[in-house]
Amino acid sequence: MKILITGAAGYQAGFVIDRLQARHELTFFDRVEPRAPGRFIGGDITRFDDVKAACAGQDAVVHLVALVRDRFDKPQDLFADIMVKGTWNVAEACARQGVRKLVNISSIVAPGWPDDPDRLFRVGDPANFGGQDMFYCLAKHLGEEIGRAYHAGRGLAVINLRPGIIAGDGLNPDPKRPDDDPGANWFLYVHPEDVAQAVERAIESDAVTSGTFQVVAGHPQARYDWQATKAALGYEPQHNWEAI
Repeated sequence: MKILITGAAGYQAGFVIDRLQARHELTFFDRVEPRAPGRFIGGDITRFDDVKAACAGQDAVVHLVALVRDRFDKPQDLFADIMVKGTWNVAEACARQGVRKLVNISSIVAPGWPDDPDRLFRVGDPANFGGQDMFYCLAKHLGEEIGRAYHAGRGLAVINLRPGIIAGDGLNPDPKRPDDDPGANWFLYVHPEDVAQAVERAIESDAVTSGTFQVVAGHPQARYDWQATKAALGYEPQHNWEAI
């Protein structure tokens, strides 16, 4: 397949590229060129013409652009431009350019934070936006809604993947057991190689054309369910930190 990777210079994108490059023809889109060898198209996710040009001739897009590092002091218009408008640009470009599938990298906090930290959280369970990091959570939520709209209205296959806290990415420390264990389900992490595995499964699945799936470690005290992702996409987390 011909696959466009947006945000290709980012941390998680490197693992996705490593996972996909042996079997697929990749094109990289970002403001700066990634270190990985391959076809690169420079551009700005907030400019539709840039995104449309990059999507030409692609079979699928893996959308990874987001405000991640040092985001906590950024204004809401930056989240709206980069994450909401950016995702809308990608979905519309896919629809216009005949791209068959969009894999949107969302977040486990796209619905906000779970109401009950002691219960395994599943897609569709009640959550809330009353906690920390509201701009990021809301932008991810709106990105998922854009994907759902384009699947329903334009027939674009859209799979939203919700990674947990990606170990080793920017501000994220390595996982460790909290000093004050808040309950049975406290583990929030995922290894970037497992996120890349989920992306590969989503890209290559012919049976699944829409849906939202959580991508977390298979830790016995994981707060978020991953079994639905296994059932639909065949996801099998390999990095589970059981000893912690």
